[in-house]
Amino acid sequence: MLTISVSQRSNHLTTQFFNIQEGYLNLSKEEQVNDSKIYLNPVVDRFSKTVSYTPRALLWDARTGNGSLGTYQYAETKDYHFGNEDEFKDQTVVKTHPTIPKSEYQIALDTAIPLPTLTKENTKYWSDYSKLIYGASSFNTLKDWYHDVANPNQPDFQNLGERKFNKYSIGYDEFTENYMQEFFDGNLHTELEKCDTLQGLNLITDVESGWGGFSSALLLELKNELPKKTVFSWGFNEDDPFTDVLSVKRLTKKWLPIISNKLRTTMSIMQDSDLYFPLYAPTGLTNWETAGKTCKILDSVNATISQNNPEQRKTMDYITTAVTLGDSSRNMVTEMTIGNNDYSFCSRIVPFKNSRTNNDYQVFSNSVINREDQMPREDPKSATRSKRSEMFTHRYFPSDTIPTEFSEDCEFSLKLTSSEKSRDIFKHWNEFVTRHFKNDNDREELKNQLSDYASAYESGWYDDEDSGDDDM
Repeated sequence: MLTISVSQRSNHLTTQFFNIQEGYLNLSKEEQVNDSKIYLNPVVDRFSKTVSYTPRALLWDARTGNGSLGTYQYAETKDYHFGNEDEFKDQTVVKTHPTIPKSEYQIALDTAIPLPTLTKENTKYWSDYSKLIYGASSFNTLKDWYHDVANPNQPDFQNLGERKFNKYSIGYDEFTENYMQEFFDGNLHTELEKCDTLQGLNLITDVESGWGGFSSALLLELKNELPKKTVFSWGFNEDDPFTDVLSVKRLTKKWLPIISNKLRTTMSIMQDSDLYFPLYAPTGLTNWETAGKTCKILDSVNATISQNNPEQRKTMDYITTAVTLGDSSRNMVTEMTIGNNDYSFCSRIVPFKNSRTNNDYQVFSNSVINREDQMPREDPKSATRSKRSEMFTHRYFPSDTIPTEFSEDCEFSLKLTSSEKSRDIFKHWNEFVTRHFKNDNDREELKNQLSDYASAYESGWYDDEDSGDDDM
């Protein structure tokens, strides 16, 4: 399994996920619960008779987004300058930005001293608390866009403070024009060559900025390159007017850039993915906290795929079928619930004006990933049993880098639901495109796509109150 992580926020989630993988390596043979080689590449040193592991991952970020971590910091090369200036006395070293100091956590890891407590203040970069050492081919950097500490999810062009990486088209063109050939012929193939057999990929991204367009272009080419491989896409969504009753009634054109990014990215990613998980990024949480909160979902799905128990282990295709029931047009996971907590952005959407009430939404499928030692059984006479797929895996092993409030419950069941609720988001977007996308060349294509997805999530008859007239 290969993970492609695109954006600073996504790299935080990827870091938390691989920190958990690192924790599995420290379990005794009797305690081993997963096959570490699925997500980590083992490198054997025959002289020292040791094995080291590097993540099977490709990370994209803006310049300086890696924090203090240099691409070749832990490799046997002299390409890493910072902190080694004495070795380059006869060469000219040009620094394009101030040196970012190594975090206390990384210093503690390198020197084997007690680890400091992680807080919002010392986890601004994902590399501040990353436990595993990535291979040099894992790092991919935007050449002209710099990480903005004040606004970490939208890089700044040339570090000038005048232009942000904030549009779908900017990201899409950036990848196709500047990185596509280099990425696929270079780092991607390097990582693929480390895999004996590739089952599929995780793509993690933001959907409200230029990273959404960047990921869409990358994924389109990826499906052309690996057409038979399964792709699970994970997209971070923040609150917008469609998540608040009062805001949706006062929706203005000022939201056009963000909504445009979100709907274009979602449509593109859903078209080229087998399953799409619309993750909710809570307002007020840092990227470190958001990653710690949502890692339960990412880890649960992937733990089902990588567990040691051959009778319980499931493939990506199995999980896809469990959610979609074979209908590829319903590949968005509507709800991702653990107890009373729903981690899906889709479930936060205000009901469309002619939608059913929450209790009346048609449920197409309920798939449960059970991570409890005591696994409850359903009543065999339950009416929903035929639509429910229950999978089992080991309990949650959160890393100590995850905030305490998100790591206390280690035995739970994750329910993945596909329901009519997804219709709401596509109907809202369709109406928004009709009203505000007056001069967009792809306006009619978007309307058709949104209508098709809305229809896919409809069951029964609706009183179509929304006319969709362009003169609204």
